[in-house]
Amino acid sequence: MRSIYYAYLRMPMLIRLAIILFSILFSSAVLAHLLETKTFPTIFEGFYWAVITAGTVGYGDFTPETTQVRLLAIFLVFIGASFFAFLTVHLASSVVKSENRFFEGKSMYKNKDHFIIVGWNERARHTIQALKDKLKSNHIVLIDESLKVNPLYVEGIHFIHAKPSEDHTWLMAHIQQAHTILITADANLKEYEADTNTILSILTARGLNPTVSIHAEVLTTEQTTNAKRAGADHIIHTSNLASHAMVSGLSKEIL
Repeated sequence: MRSIYYAYLRMPMLIRLAIILFSILFSSAVLAHLLETKTFPTIFEGFYWAVITAGTVGYGDFTPETTQVRLLAIFLVFIGASFFAFLTVHLASSVVKSENRFFEGKSMYKNKDHFIIVGWNERARHTIQALKDKLKSNHIVLIDESLKVNPLYVEGIHFIHAKPSEDHTWLMAHIQQAHTILITADANLKEYEADTNTILSILTARGLNPTVSIHAEVLTTEQTTNAKRAGADHIIHTSNLASHAMVSGLSKEIL
């Protein structure tokens, strides 16, 4: 009996509540059958009456005649109304909790063939917008540790608030079924530290998915080889791109 009781306690709340409600309805059906055999010839008819009464429908095809069964009917009405009120509040609360988890970056991503962007900055913002315009879909996951809430919540982008150097983070992003990963450099760190974090993120991601395409932003040329060793397929040198753009602009001014 104790093992059954512990198993019952481990069940979800709604299942436990359903068991209690069924027990009350069945007991009421048996009691109604015993008290008014003429009105309720079988336990099934008593159970049918108990369900209809608890649901506050009241078809009137079964009408109790004794005071005891009428009191039982009043009890069932209160039980039914309380149950449906609790069920409504519980469902509403579940929806709100689910939305809050999505907003705060605590929900697991469940789709596949998606793009994973690591790090929130202007480069990531423009990349996500470009992907949305090209793909015409929101199959994009943003991973960032510094953000507290989803910056693209209204646009439907999935956000995960966690460290990209931990296995749990990538599992939440469903890396096993990901299409492409883009790891951007952390602008809040010095170049060497940012590249070190990028390499750690590459190692973690590659260990969980050996075939996914990984694009990584590296700020120092010295870390390019290490990023490739870690498993990056494509290296993006943002500093080189910026310097080339500046030299090109100065050359036009001089000429």
